[in-house]
Amino acid sequence: MLAAATHARLSRELADDLLDGGTDVMSDEDLVRRGRALGQVPNSPYRAVALRWTTQALDDRFLDAVDGATRALQITCVATRRDHMVILLAQRLDIDAWADTAVWLAMLDLITKALPGGAGSMGVGGLARVPRDIPRSYRQARQALEIRTASDDRHGVTNHDDLGVYGLVSTPEADDFVQEWLAPLLDYDHLHATDLTETLASYLKHTGHYGQTAEALDIHRSTVRYRLHHIRDLLHHDLGASDVRFNLQIAIRIWQGSHHTR
Repeated sequence: MLAAATHARLSRELADDLLDGGTDVMSDEDLVRRGRALGQVPNSPYRAVALRWTTQALDDRFLDAVDGATRALQITCVATRRDHMVILLAQRLDIDAWADTAVWLAMLDLITKALPGGAGSMGVGGLARVPRDIPRSYRQARQALEIRTASDDRHGVTNHDDLGVYGLVSTPEADDFVQEWLAPLLDYDHLHATDLTETLASYLKHTGHYGQTAEALDIHRSTVRYRLHHIRDLLHHDLGASDVRFNLQIAIRIWQGSHHTR
């Protein structure tokens, strides 16, 4: 049985190696040996989980609360601290069940009960079926966490599996799609310090309703009309066409997700 301090150190070292893509230099035998010493399940998939907390230092007390929550939910993990976050590499045998965001909400609730007075934000990465996929899951967990903390309801869980088009924000294809549909608008906003892209986003969100868009942006209806006329001229698209609105909505959502993670 490893002493608590030794277990924490070995857990941190293994987590760091896996997150940094150390599987390129670690042999399978070495990975299995190190994992078994920490209670990991050989050849079982991982999910990266990123945690931030308010009113609580990410110290040993916090890690103890996390450890208690994961044990209660039959999740084994190794953990490290990076960029004001705790990063878990979690394993669980029933793969289908732990894809459910309810599992992570339960973890957050257990940690909150152990550390009353604070609130947490959690981002969950996609399934890494083999160790070399762990860096990808880590990037997804961080992306999910940033989207969560940038939202109106910043405390809670965002699961990358549930992001839909937001999950595409880091792909080259998504960048190309945004540029294809929004580049003139984004460039104009950048050069003139305007908010035409946000105006379009609100207009699409409110299904083309001028009054609701004006109310949401706290501007006059005539200002909305003027801006939309300018947007049409810049984009050279008919905003009333269903296929145009559909593509613009997707581009806006991807842009918003990318904007929130910066």
